[in-house]
Amino acid sequence: MPDTMRNTPRSTPAALPSPLNVRPFRWSRWFAFLLVLVGVAPACRSEKNEAAPSAVVPEPGAKDDGKQQGYLAPTGVAAAERPAATSAPHRYAPPSDVGGASKPKGADKKAEASANAFAPNDRGGSGNAGSAGQTAPGIAQPPPQQAAIDPNGRFATTYRPGGGHLAAFESAVARGIIPAGERDLVSDIGARYAPTVDAPKDKAMTVFTELERGKIAPTGGETHLRVTLRSTATKPAARPHLSVHLVLDVSGSMKGDSIKRAREAARALVDKLDAGDDFSLVTFSSEAEVKAVDGPVGSRRDQLKKTIDAIEEGGGTNISKGLELGYAQAKTKTIPEDAVRVVLLLSDGRANAGLLGTPSISKLALDAFQDGIQTSSFGLGEDYDGELMSAIAKEGAGGYYYLRDPEQIAPALTTEMDKRLDPVATAVELRVRLKKGVELLTVYGSKRLTDSEAARVRAQEVAADKQAEKRDKIATDRKEDKEGGLRFFIPAFARDEAHSLLFKVRLPEGVDKKTIADIEIRYKDRVAKKNVADESKIVAVYASSDAESASTQNASVVRTVQGFAAGETLAEAANLVASNNRERAVSLLTEREALLRKAAETLSEPLFLKDADRLARLREHAGKQTGMGDPLVLAMLLETASRGHLR
Repeated sequence: MPDTMRNTPRSTPAALPSPLNVRPFRWSRWFAFLLVLVGVAPACRSEKNEAAPSAVVPEPGAKDDGKQQGYLAPTGVAAAERPAATSAPHRYAPPSDVGGASKPKGADKKAEASANAFAPNDRGGSGNAGSAGQTAPGIAQPPPQQAAIDPNGRFATTYRPGGGHLAAFESAVARGIIPAGERDLVSDIGARYAPTVDAPKDKAMTVFTELERGKIAPTGGETHLRVTLRSTATKPAARPHLSVHLVLDVSGSMKGDSIKRAREAARALVDKLDAGDDFSLVTFSSEAEVKAVDGPVGSRRDQLKKTIDAIEEGGGTNISKGLELGYAQAKTKTIPEDAVRVVLLLSDGRANAGLLGTPSISKLALDAFQDGIQTSSFGLGEDYDGELMSAIAKEGAGGYYYLRDPEQIAPALTTEMDKRLDPVATAVELRVRLKKGVELLTVYGSKRLTDSEAARVRAQEVAADKQAEKRDKIATDRKEDKEGGLRFFIPAFARDEAHSLLFKVRLPEGVDKKTIADIEIRYKDRVAKKNVADESKIVAVYASSDAESASTQNASVVRTVQGFAAGETLAEAANLVASNNRERAVSLLTEREALLRKAAETLSEPLFLKDADRLARLREHAGKQTGMGDPLVLAMLLETASRGHLR
């Protein structure tokens, strides 16, 4: 078995709590209303909130015996309460507060009332169940188990470059709605919880797996599995032929510094392209126009820059027409079949001419990708349509960039050219097949795709397969769609990057060793110019006692669990604030803050204290009704902080 697939035990103290699994609330539509009131209208979309079931924590005063029963409090810490079981398949609430940490006055009563309000009993109902089946007073009931979910199907990937999750937050800062000093609350801090994995030298990608404990308790139970993808630092042997098509917003709102910086960035882009690369320029306002037809840069370089300098702004924003003309240029028959074709869309506004709906405009990007054209989007300033720009990048398998000010245009285009357009692997699919008796409980930061979403991902996979044959002469191998296992698809993986996925599973009892899952990764290796398919087994080693198991906790995985836990707690708190359940949001933040402080003490991890301090500040904001406590501002702040943790 390769070294990268081993589960390396690391000694750490007792078990720590597990995180929530919640779907982030799309606060943007509500936030847009707030911004309209101050003259701004950022990206908007709402998503229906789901009720969160309960967690599992030990009985008050129970001693930690080292067993892996989700949400075990750190050694020596008694849980204040134990919510009832839930019938929901993969959603559950955080544990109740742990002792020894500060919390707002009355938080215990609030948490208890909130938990009891939505925690079903063991028969799937709420509140008191009546006399039938009740346990006699004084007899402790076993903690309820979290229900397993179907371990087969396509799940969403969180591998997305560009920092788009910070878009609306930075817009609010730019408008003075949020003080700049609050930036540290939403900074991209997920990397601090990421594992250190050496880059592979003999192939484009590797997979590294670790369990939360080096040795599993003899009775099995709940634990976490972290799967990390790591790409090589080696560049592909030859830079591909680039076919770059810039679609530039020249509407009236671009007047001034924005259009000036856009011209400078476009000139720099032309200078960066090789003489043999293709380039075209489309501008759009109320209508769209091809300013420079597709063709090799070659001797046109100076003329292209003169054309760029002559661009003038004015009119409305017809994004769809601009894209249509850009895609037409990218389909020019003189472009070599092996070229990397990409449309770069830059806009500072929202569509008010042509197609207006996000689904209809983003479908243009999906159709283009099926024809071998990627689309990356760049949102500029404070008033662009973030939802639309994100959807275009997602459907077009490209990057999504938020540019707070015009000075960021050129660096963003450089990043896109250097990393995304020359990936080391394409058509990356990770598949995890759990063995019989192993149950899937949570896929953190992700969700199961609907049938229509899965169909779109499948279309991207087929398109990427065909593009690799044309571009890199790598044979197609995705004509058949094999089902089974948890499946994650990434259209392209950049050089020298890492990405982690976190799962919560329930293991059966066992002795010695047991294979708990098979893991497969396949991709188009653009360094070696071949298809790669690697398979390996994830083996759990069983301890001879619960105490031995507890002594083998992996501190690195625990840090990842805590990072995702904080992120998903923040997402759920955003849901609650948006649905006018501020008390429960405060309770959640209080609980997670206390757990992080205890984790910091148990593991001697100062980073947990910093995160706990951030949660405390957010909790204070949540206790106010104005300023940062305004429900629309607060929900946006919590959601953005959540995404920072989950990246």
